[in-house]
Amino acid sequence: MKPKKYLFRILLNLLIFASTALWAQTQIETSVIGNGGLTISSEINRIVGTVGQSLIGRTNSQINMIKTGFWEQASKLITDVNLVDEKLLPTEFQLYQNYPNPFNPTTKISWQSPVGSWQTLKVYDLLGNEVAKLVDEEKPAGTYEVNFDAKNLSSGVYFYKLQSGAFVEMKKMILLR
Repeated sequence: MKPKKYLFRILLNLLIFASTALWAQTQIETSVIGNGGLTISSEINRIVGTVGQSLIGRTNSQINMIKTGFWEQASKLITDVNLVDEKLLPTEFQLYQNYPNPFNPTTKISWQSPVGSWQTLKVYDLLGNEVAKLVDEEKPAGTYEVNFDAKNLSSGVYFYKLQSGAFVEMKKMILLR
């Protein structure tokens, strides 16, 4: 008698499970994909099914999707990895001499940084007074250049100082009118 009781419970559970699954699938608006390694694609979205895994999903729009199972947006697929050529990144800090020097009234100041850090580039007069703040921001590793316009300054010797973490360097430039 017990085997019949267990068989009845198994059949009842299967019936409840099947009716719940059928009810859930009626709520799906767009598509239901079963087993079999199937791919369905459009210009924006792609669904990939694999053997043994059922996929059920619904789209909200052409652009945004609810990710259920293996829904993917084709625009976010990684198909290639570009390697950064390490020869292009600087290997040491360097503050270059401004060009032209002497200048009237503009000059270019260049530098390179091998690491990302907070960088500050300031211009000072002979007495050590700050006359311009050219850069004061977080920058990634790379090579940089900034134009300095001294149209409001008088002729004379000025200094520019780059500070990036523990690195500090200062150079001299001459403004001739």
